[in-house]
Amino acid sequence: MSAPEATDLVIAGSGAAGFAAAITARRAGLDVLLLEKQPELGGTTARSGTWIWIPNNRLMRDRGLVDARDDALRYMARLARPERYDAEHPTLGLPADEHEMLAAFYDHGESALDELTAAGALDPVLRADAPDYFAELPENRAPYGRVVVSRGRERPDQLTGAELVADLTDTTRRLGARIETGVAVTGVLDSNGRVDGVVCGERRIGARVGVVFATGGFAQSQELMTRFVPAPLRATGAAAGSEGDFLRLAMGLGAQLRNMGEAWLAPIPIEPYAADPATFTTNIFALRGDSMVLVDRTGRRVANEKLPYHELASVFLRWDPSTASYPNLRLFMVFDEATRRLFADGKSGNPLPVDGERAEHVIRGATLAELGSRLAERLAGSAPEVGAGIRLATGFSESLARTIERFDAAAAAGVDADFSRGSSAIELFRNGPARAGNDGNPALFPFAPEGPYYAIILAPATLDTKGGPTTDSFGRVLSVSGEPIAGLYAAGNCAGFPSGRAYWAGGATIGLALTFGWRAARHAASRVARRGDHE
Repeated sequence: MSAPEATDLVIAGSGAAGFAAAITARRAGLDVLLLEKQPELGGTTARSGTWIWIPNNRLMRDRGLVDARDDALRYMARLARPERYDAEHPTLGLPADEHEMLAAFYDHGESALDELTAAGALDPVLRADAPDYFAELPENRAPYGRVVVSRGRERPDQLTGAELVADLTDTTRRLGARIETGVAVTGVLDSNGRVDGVVCGERRIGARVGVVFATGGFAQSQELMTRFVPAPLRATGAAAGSEGDFLRLAMGLGAQLRNMGEAWLAPIPIEPYAADPATFTTNIFALRGDSMVLVDRTGRRVANEKLPYHELASVFLRWDPSTASYPNLRLFMVFDEATRRLFADGKSGNPLPVDGERAEHVIRGATLAELGSRLAERLAGSAPEVGAGIRLATGFSESLARTIERFDAAAAAGVDADFSRGSSAIELFRNGPARAGNDGNPALFPFAPEGPYYAIILAPATLDTKGGPTTDSFGRVLSVSGEPIAGLYAAGNCAGFPSGRAYWAGGATIGLALTFGWRAARHAASRVARRGDHE
């Protein structure tokens, strides 16, 4: 075999973490080769809402918003490990390494944002109106100001995923990094215990200072999902490349694993996904509509429909030990004609169909009884991946009618005594302003007394997984003994996140990815600075 090609830093994966590493490394003077196994760049970042959650960022401080380090760490730790959280403990009840990772995120997230801004990859704007997902928690002393977006073009408030990836790509190329698509990393080169290159089929590429993996999680691998994630999560909006490539490589190198059972969650309309998973592009980021309820197979509401998407999806995963089943594995979004007409906007994965759009996944009934009958028929005639074995209970339609009657009374009063819908900052933000004629709770409005009525079958799904090889606060992958595997870095969804089960706010995924992609590249570049040459 011929001698390998050579560069300073090889980066595998072209989402937020990979591009942050590439831009940072080039600005530090390293030769960079970025490899993407898919034909297109961007990974799951290209499908994202493009928010960037960075505690204590410069833009919020410029607005006079205070986000003290101890306060931010308490908020993150409280949600990451609620069962272990201890405000008086030196590491807030978290394992010391996880606390160190959260501290590094707070300490360096702003620097990553500044680097990408200085490079011209981002044009940051503060979304001061966007609250954290748990703005009301007493541990959250800075519920507004941590969300940053890059200035939009198609949308004035923010970039689309495609625009963000285009800007990151253009900046990376302008700085002189090489980018290749359709190149899968199938192995690593190892010299004397140091990772110093990658194998791509028959091709070998040397990496003088290291390799950064940013290849996404493993949500697209049914084998790995079955092996590591106990919850029945098999549908995903993750990019096709999120197949666990790095997880397999890292396990072969003896890497330690972290957070393997967790994922970033959001519901999906299951019928369009099941019809063609390859073309499905986005999960549901908000259940829109005021005359709308989410009911189970018995026709009863099971949750606050306006919960943040990660928390709402967890409701689908309730285990019932008395029946040894997941009774909520399929839930039904029921709404009236006014909701269909007023709240269908084609944004944020909204499953309500806009006028003129094909909508086979929307079930229609002239009455609630007819809607129940048609929903039952759809479930009975569906493929297993659609219905998941769920069938409507006897008396579903009658129960649904009672549920809507109770909901209507709550809407008229403006108070949801069952689930407190419309009472938190994030719910009202995602819901939007009240419709004309609603002077009460914007998230509640009585159903129309006459049909038609509609239903959509929803299922739990992942945005991607958030478990993988353990890294330290520099992005170095750790062995089972806890020592860094020399030359090997990881960031983004392919690495084990320090966030535990938490989803702190919109943009937490990209904020973490950018920060630790930046940290990995900075550490790799520091090896050159220390040694004065490229080994």
